[in-house]
Amino acid sequence: MLIRRCVYENINKDEIHKLFPAEASPEMQRLLTLLLQKFHSEWQEDIQKERGTLPRFKTMTWDMVSQEGELMEPLAVINLKLQSNAHTQTKETDVKFQLAKNTLNTMMQSMYCIRDQLSDIGETRHEPLHQQTDMV
Repeated sequence: MLIRRCVYENINKDEIHKLFPAEASPEMQRLLTLLLQKFHSEWQEDIQKERGTLPRFKTMTWDMVSQEGELMEPLAVINLKLQSNAHTQTKETDVKFQLAKNTLNTMMQSMYCIRDQLSDIGETRHEPLHQQTDMV
C-alpha cells in the first residue's frame, strides 16, 4: 500500500513520513523512505509501460459507394487514421469500415451523446462517461 501510494500519487519525501503508522520505528521509516525514493522513478516507468496508451484520432476521410443492384442503399466508406506513441515510437494505423444510413444514424446519436458529456465534464467529473450502443 505504501509503495502504491508513493508511486501513483507522486508523494514527496516530506509527505512519505505521514503515511507510516505510529508503531513504525524512526529507523524503519528512514530506511523505507530511502528505498522509496531510490526506486520511485523506476516504478513509475514500469507503471507507464503496463498502462499502455490508446491511439489518438489523426484524420478521417470518407467516400460514398453504391452496392450491386438497383434496390441497395449507398454506403459510406470511412477511413480513420489513428496515431499511437508506443514506447516513444510513433505508429499510424488505418481503420476502414462501411456504414449504411441506419448504422450511421446510430453512430451519430452516440457521438452527440459523447459530445454533450464532454461539454458537461465539469459538472459530471466523477461520474462514469461510458455508454454502449449496439450498431448491428
